[in-house]
Amino acid sequence: MKKLLLLAVACFLLSAIMAGEGQAADKVEIALVPPAMVSPFYQAVIKGANEVAAKYGYELQILAPDREDDAAGLLNIVETMISKKVNAIALCAMDEETSVTAVKKANAAGIPIVLFNTLVDLPSGDVFAYVGYDQRKGGAQVAEYVLSKIQGDIKAAIIEGLPSSYTTERAGGFNDVAAKEPRLKVVVSQAADWEREKAMNVVTNILSAHPEINVIFGLSDEMGIGAGQAVKAAGKTINDILIMGLDGNESAFDAIRKGLTTGTCDVNPVGIGTATIETIHKALIGESSPKKVVTDTIIVDASNVAK
Repeated sequence: MKKLLLLAVACFLLSAIMAGEGQAADKVEIALVPPAMVSPFYQAVIKGANEVAAKYGYELQILAPDREDDAAGLLNIVETMISKKVNAIALCAMDEETSVTAVKKANAAGIPIVLFNTLVDLPSGDVFAYVGYDQRKGGAQVAEYVLSKIQGDIKAAIIEGLPSSYTTERAGGFNDVAAKEPRLKVVVSQAADWEREKAMNVVTNILSAHPEINVIFGLSDEMGIGAGQAVKAAGKTINDILIMGLDGNESAFDAIRKGLTTGTCDVNPVGIGTATIETIHKALIGESSPKKVVTDTIIVDASNVAK
């Protein structure tokens, strides 16, 4: 009788272990790799991604380098995720070379990869889909908004991010409009590497060297807020200098409500996160997807920030 009891317990434990292994094998893990967490933009992307992952029962593995210019750190994270045999990867890198290298590593491992916050085609590597907004259009929207708000001549400063397609496209859209409109002149364009404090310092120097500036376009919300802080420290307000950002972060909406900045181009980062995981879901179940999954952009200012 005792032997039978021990045998029954052993069988029960073996069944439990096998069930646990089966559940582990069924777990779907998705690596979500932003370039860093410097901007609240990526927290908003993660929020949207988590909502869809929960819907499908996926587990998100979220890791990022400390700084957006740490390409080696980002690639190390991708390699770690590949070694863990995740089922799919969602990646946002700051430069083309890093993106291509990461994509090819995922391709070699047979892991589907989606690039988010970009629609720029890579020259090589197999990307399942690109998810993001038209960044050049976003920059152009800001320029058109500025023209609608200021009737006279506009002397603008652009605060750039790190060298990347993001900086090129956003500034390019603004400059495209300026090239067609004699009233709008870009007087100076300087980098602040996507960071609020750097933007504050850069704008402080710009205002000293170019007191005629009446528009500042930060190519990210964090840099737009930094510009607002510099303008405030100089004893001026958004009635003197129109200040725009781009992202659609909650911190930017708060800055608009407080009158620190004029507005932002809201690119719906939560929606980008949602669309990214929905696109990965298609890859995992064998469905096709458009190569470019495009999200909308809208200008937000004091007139609609509460909506």
